Amino acid sequence: MSENAEKTETGSLFTIPFQYLVDLSLENPNPLLHITSTSSDKPEISINVQVNARHLTERMFEVVLDVNANATRGKDKMFICQVKYAGIIAIDEKVEEGQYRNILLENCPAFLFPFARNIVATATLDTGFPPLLLQPVDFKELNKTKGEAKEVDQQIH
Repeated sequence: MSENAEKTETGSLFTIPFQYLVDLSLENPNPLLHITSTSSDKPEISINVQVNARHLTERMFEVVLDVNANATRGKDKMFICQVKYAGIIAIDEKVEEGQYRNILLENCPAFLFPFARNIVATATLDTGFPPLLLQPVDFKELNKTKGEAKEVDQQIH
């Protein structure tokens, strides 16, 4: 839990009444090349995770995890996997607005991430490659380093 986000008297800062897959895109451009390859070169895998929050109603928000994974070997693309996974977040009425940012960009993504991770692992497994098991993400650090802080704040409020 975030340092700035303490539990309310009811014990919960927020609930997630709905969560859902927004978008799944998987590209496996050269399956035969990679299945028949004798190369011992390890693939290069790049992973990008972003979090966006959008205000819906007074205390309801949509938080979207955007996960992009690209695997290449040499100049050949192995796969591209893009997942957008979201949750509708209802923030408790006792939570002050100053806590929203940390709740929406740190706490909520930590709950949603295992579901997005599972989708990525299953999708990449279906390409014929071993499943891509994403490592845990430090959403608190991601929130700190996010260069679009003002824009995100405007989206949240």
